Amino acid sequence: MLIVNADDAVGEAVALRLAQPGAQLALVGADAGRLDRLASRLAEKGVAVIALVTGAVDPGEIRHAVARVMARYGRIDILVQNESVLTAKPLQEISDADVGAALGAGLAGPFHYLREVVPAMRERGFGRVVNISDIRYLGLAASANVAAARAGLFGLTRALALESARDGVTVSTVVMGDLDNDATPAAEREKLAAGIPVKRLGTPADVANAVGFLAADSSKYVTGQTLFVCGGKSAYFSMSI
Repeated sequence: MLIVNADDAVGEAVALRLAQPGAQLALVGADAGRLDRLASRLAEKGVAVIALVTGAVDPGEIRHAVARVMARYGRIDILVQNESVLTAKPLQEISDADVGAALGAGLAGPFHYLREVVPAMRERGFGRVVNISDIRYLGLAASANVAAARAGLFGLTRALALESARDGVTVSTVVMGDLDNDATPAAEREKLAAGIPVKRLGTPADVANAVGFLAADSSKYVTGQTLFVCGGKSAYFSMSI
């Protein structure tokens, strides 16, 4: 399996959740040190693993990374795309660079990985694709650049799910809510938690468990879906689909 952007807390949790003895994982990200540390932990669990430092957007780099994974393992059965860190700003503060960064990492990069990986899945008659997004795709204030990228990924996921369903390839999205983060001041974390129906922030493990379900063979009748992992926060929105 291939996990894109495995070098943050969510990507790490997903890798650990999917790691089973005998599994073959490829970790992609920008932080070489963090990837190597994660790869070592996975290897101790009996997992075959390679770590690739690769840009998140450039089509040539993405093509090369996928080729290296295919050369090593011969196939990619599961693709998890995790671009969880996108910086949002109010409209008047969004620069051209901000637009390019959000649409590049949040939409163009995932598109290039899908284009490189999914056709081979369809030829083999099996594949699981899980795209990780966040609740800003519903259009939260002061997040126009990120909302645009996330909404684009929503449409891409559903279109590809319909295109690939007959070939045994499922494509769905896990939408994160507010996750606990030590970098966030305690008062702000308490305020966020108070606005969530379950009255707590989520964890990377919560997200990873949802990914594990969609990546499993038991979810073969589930595709084109949006699975919210948000403590019920999405229920406040009329378009939480």
